[in-house]
Amino acid sequence: MPRLRWKPPEYPPWDLLGHPLPSEPTPQLNVELNGAGGAGEDALLLSVVTRPAYIRRRKVKCDAKKPICTPCARFIGGGLHDCEYTEAGPARSQALEEQISIIESRIRELEQPKALRTSVGLRNPYQPNNNRSPSMPPDSMGRPRSIGFYQALIAVFLRHASQIGFFLSPQLFETLSSGAVPSQIASPALLDAIYLWGAHLSRAEKLSVHESGLLSDALRSAAESLSRGHSGTAILHTIQAEVLLAQYFFRNARILEGKYHASAAVSISLSSGLHKIRSADVRDSARSVESLSPAASALEEGERINAFWTVLTLNNCWFAADGSPTDISYTAHGVDTPWPLDIDVYFEESRLLPIQSSATIDNFLAKLPDRGTSLPALHAKAGVVFEQASRLAIRYTESAARNHNKFCDEFSKLDEVIEAFKQILPRIEPGSTQSLLLVVHTIAHAATIQLHNPFCLKSPGSRARAGAAAMAVVALLRQTNVPELGYVDAIVGTLWTAACQACITELSCVRFNNSGAAYSVEQLCAAVETLLAAMSVFSRDCRLIDLQLATAQQNYAAVRNGPE
Repeated sequence: MPRLRWKPPEYPPWDLLGHPLPSEPTPQLNVELNGAGGAGEDALLLSVVTRPAYIRRRKVKCDAKKPICTPCARFIGGGLHDCEYTEAGPARSQALEEQISIIESRIRELEQPKALRTSVGLRNPYQPNNNRSPSMPPDSMGRPRSIGFYQALIAVFLRHASQIGFFLSPQLFETLSSGAVPSQIASPALLDAIYLWGAHLSRAEKLSVHESGLLSDALRSAAESLSRGHSGTAILHTIQAEVLLAQYFFRNARILEGKYHASAAVSISLSSGLHKIRSADVRDSARSVESLSPAASALEEGERINAFWTVLTLNNCWFAADGSPTDISYTAHGVDTPWPLDIDVYFEESRLLPIQSSATIDNFLAKLPDRGTSLPALHAKAGVVFEQASRLAIRYTESAARNHNKFCDEFSKLDEVIEAFKQILPRIEPGSTQSLLLVVHTIAHAATIQLHNPFCLKSPGSRARAGAAAMAVVALLRQTNVPELGYVDAIVGTLWTAACQACITELSCVRFNNSGAAYSVEQLCAAVETLLAAMSVFSRDCRLIDLQLATAQQNYAAVRNGPE
């Protein structure tokens, strides 16, 4: 009997999250005939079947299965994009439009500070208690909560604050130990966002049970924040609150809402001129920071610097992950703010900052030497190369191929920048529990995967580079004491998913044709299982990683159990 040879599946082009690119356009509405009863019944029911908003945008065929349609369930993002039907009422995206108009009005106020005298702040008419202090909301039964309750939430939050995107000085909360009330040290928007995270991270049911109510408080406070004042502190606290909300929604696989709050943080940062701190162009610097008074101390200036780079990194990683255009153009906005330092360094060693700074990102991409060697700076640089790799990979189309030489030149230069950046990263020691350093390394290797991904099926060289980067991610996990990390940025779930997909693609090719393969089937299977094991550690507390883990397991099982 002739031996049947198994042909590896021809994966369609996919973005970093594994979303298939558009295939055939499908109408938004489809008329289907469904049986109205059991056997022998002739009646037919004419129904109009709606498609989820994400499916309509991607133009992918949909079977309208509920609660999650089949295409959404198959995406490697594992439900990263909400599968929303609108026949039962407005989708979550539609409900957000009202909040968008509020944020846009606040941004216009920031851009035109002289017009603030005539602006009128609007209150939410549906707020149950207009005299409520956002920092001291009642519980679900209407009873006031104690100060100790909020102090407990803050304590939980501070244990992981630096990994969540908290760029303010922890000194902000030192007075709590001497009896200060939280509302005396921070804005309501910031406090409510911190309370939300404290409840989310807490394993004590008496705290975590309040998460839903605290989310409502945080959203309300963030929407009203800029109407309370435009001082430097108020603006920084509002940006911090938006960053924390964005991270919260990303972690819970509510990507649209996460992008909404990330975009708000970007808009406020640019409008406040945080990208022009210590700019060598005095005219540009003075014009861009007119809404902020000069920093009162080196620490306050450091908080502004770290605020900008935190917002930029958040924007770069999450928007580039699924191929969306980012909100910050390095060329258009001209980023001059120096690379960030560790927050406690500003108080003691502010002299480490350059007197003047210009073209910070452009100089980095040109491989010019700089002072950006702190862990926050390396995190920001990793986000830059990841975003640049995503941007360049998306640009490769048939039209770009006509200008092949220019594209190849940009491709080679960026590839060199990424590899040079990897070489300066601190080594992860065996048994490490440094969560942020693991994230930085993983983003850098994911940039290589993203850059070479469009060419993996056509170029053996790109396939080898993407495979090597994926195996490097696996090596990082084997060096790290993953169960002891406690908390990890949800973006790594997306990056581990991309590494998993690269290994699975390589595995399918090796099983079909083993000649010249860099890795054996056993090595690739062990690599995928290492990635899946790491994702399973955090899947319990992170909805996004949980969804991505389930989809990665399905894809791996399909290849592993396929015929030889």
